[in-house]
Amino acid sequence: MENSLTKRNHTRQSNILVNAPYALKKNEIDMILMLLTAITKEDKDFKDYEFTLKELEDKSNKKWQSKQLEETIKGLLAKPIKLPDNSERGFEYVPWFSYFKYHENGLINCRFDKALKPYLIDIVGTRILSDLRHLLPMKSTYSKRIYLLLKEYNKIGKRTFNIETLQDILNVPKSLKVYADFKRNVLKRAETDINKFSDIEVKLFEKKRLRKIVEVTYTIKKNHTDLKAFISYIRELYVNEVLIFTKENRPLKCSEKGLLYYSDTNESINKKEAQKLWEYLHENRENLYVFKKSYQEMERTLYLASMENFRLYLKENFAHKEIVKLKSKESNQPIQVSIFPNGNLYNMSGEPLPQIDEVWRVLYRLAKSGGLVLEVEV
Repeated sequence: MENSLTKRNHTRQSNILVNAPYALKKNEIDMILMLLTAITKEDKDFKDYEFTLKELEDKSNKKWQSKQLEETIKGLLAKPIKLPDNSERGFEYVPWFSYFKYHENGLINCRFDKALKPYLIDIVGTRILSDLRHLLPMKSTYSKRIYLLLKEYNKIGKRTFNIETLQDILNVPKSLKVYADFKRNVLKRAETDINKFSDIEVKLFEKKRLRKIVEVTYTIKKNHTDLKAFISYIRELYVNEVLIFTKENRPLKCSEKGLLYYSDTNESINKKEAQKLWEYLHENRENLYVFKKSYQEMERTLYLASMENFRLYLKENFAHKEIVKLKSKESNQPIQVSIFPNGNLYNMSGEPLPQIDEVWRVLYRLAKSGGLVLEVEV
């Protein structure tokens, strides 16, 4: 028997499907996302997917009881997707699966409904690519949906939503129609989850009309400090150093094996609690004891990792601000180097900036040697 739930983590789906109005529980959307990784770009049609309950648990990194699995599938089968119809008054509801079967020995068989083929195989519209490893750790199903909605606009750098339209897409209950509740439980939660677990970093902005919030915009950029990178950074550079003192005033450290522990008693921490602590440390990383003097050093390490990171850092933090003063070899006049929001360097005096590539190399060399002090104004 060949396991359909392979080690593939990437999914492909049409933006039409991503923007369709539907609401799923966490287990339901996780099931869909895991099975989407079984579809390859070489597939000409849907297959009968076959895997075991153990393989499902390995894929999702969690335990599944047969009753829990049954409730998840019943929920999915009871929640078809409403897809757009070309006719003025027409509508189309499509089920996720044509069938789903669980055997007594733990074997599972299922198949996506054929009506989804234009959205998952012969994809019409824009292809939205995502990584399961970014989506599964998110606690909120709304966070997963908003992440996929934002991935469509990844290259544009921002996406604006009308509040009512976004609520319709997410199919939120009446309890979340009040904006204050919607913001707290959906919008801000998504901002936190996406920044913590995914490959993009987002920030929420609101637009008012007559003192009422009518639109929200998420800005989108590459995430250089996601949770995984943060943990690797701590494990490499801050072994056996105090990361933070807990509310009980207990010093928390990371061991040489990369495990969190309380250093006052050398007490080890179980896996479940450690995961929560890592997430807490990541969310509060600017306030960590170990970073009081070295947070800027951590940020500097990240933006100096490559010329690409350096260019991105300058573009995002120093648009139309003086970065450094250089002296022209020809005229002996000072050159006030700044950068446009599009990433192009320019001379603030209005004079042409000669040898752009050479200026970039000089800036990068100065920054790496510590001769170029970069501090973001706040």
